[in-house]
Amino acid sequence: MATPARTPARTAARTTVRRRVLGAVAVAAAAAGVVTGSGAAQADPQSLVGDGAQAWHAYELVNAARVQNGLPALGLSDDANRVASDWAFRMAGDAQLKHNPDLSRQLNGWSLVAENVGVGADADQLQSAFMNSPGHRANILRPEVGVAGFGAVRSQDGRLWVVQVFEQPNGPVAGFHPAPAPAPAQTAAQTAPQALPAGGSDAPVLDRGAREVA
Repeated sequence: MATPARTPARTAARTTVRRRVLGAVAVAAAAAGVVTGSGAAQADPQSLVGDGAQAWHAYELVNAARVQNGLPALGLSDDANRVASDWAFRMAGDAQLKHNPDLSRQLNGWSLVAENVGVGADADQLQSAFMNSPGHRANILRPEVGVAGFGAVRSQDGRLWVVQVFEQPNGPVAGFHPAPAPAPAQTAAQTAPQALPAGGSDAPVLDRGAREVA
């Protein structure tokens, strides 16, 4: 389940607007061999690469999950994107999965914030892990949030560090970008499977079984 931080009265009546910071309990890795924690060696900052394509895909996956569950898609905030990206670099640099203790101070104009963090092969794998964890799923499907930010960083060992930040604003959001319109339905011809050309891709093959979320 999601665990509140700085929220001694989480069960208080919903009619009272409270500033809340929500996280989620750690979930065990799906396979052996995932190394996290204070004992892991720190990464060379020069070896870390921000992965904007995976951050955007994580955003698409979250909105798809919300729409499938009858909830509106989330818009993006420049502020939340910056905070999420900075924290993804921090986790990857420290080689340690952990929540951002300064999240509530780094964001402005909110009445609720929540965060999911994870490390694994790619955004698809981590979204599956998040949606199969009650606490992380609850953050993604919170009906009261309307703004989000995403960060994704690839470390030298090939792992992807992802941060999802969710906000319920208490006023206008500076640097707000509404959710993109849904893509038009494709025809049968457009959705027909296509074969890859001979030779395949040079992209590295990563272990999709090693993941951890918090």
